[in-house]
Amino acid sequence: MGGRLSKPRAADGISKLSKPAPGFTRNRGIINGRTVMAPAAAFIMAGLLFVYTRTSIRAAKLNAQKHREADGGQISWHNESRRRHGQMDKVESDRSTFKEALMADADKLRGAKADVKKGDGKAAAARSSEEDQLRKMMGKHD
Repeated sequence: MGGRLSKPRAADGISKLSKPAPGFTRNRGIINGRTVMAPAAAFIMAGLLFVYTRTSIRAAKLNAQKHREADGGQISWHNESRRRHGQMDKVESDRSTFKEALMADADKLRGAKADVKKGDGKAAAARSSEEDQLRKMMGKHD
């Protein structure tokens, strides 16, 4: 809270304040390497963590979907155990789901940007083929 209550004494016993040499002050301003890089590093780490969690969750969903399809609609833990122990054939492309999820996210972003560029000045919503089929069945045509 406060500084020293007593003043240091000089060699001759007289109290005197010490002054720093000119140019060696500690107050260099608010913006320096620490005040800029620490928040920037925290922001970048948070972004990487966000991207990693989103893609790993998507990869887990894709992996579970592939296993459900291989088991006929519902995951069979017995069949899963047999696959892991080599008694059954493994599900196709079981190990590359993280990369597939990452590429799917990138493709979605590219597709959304392309749809907006195709529009006549208005932002068109990106629709999947299933949504287009559903709209045709309901009689809604653009």
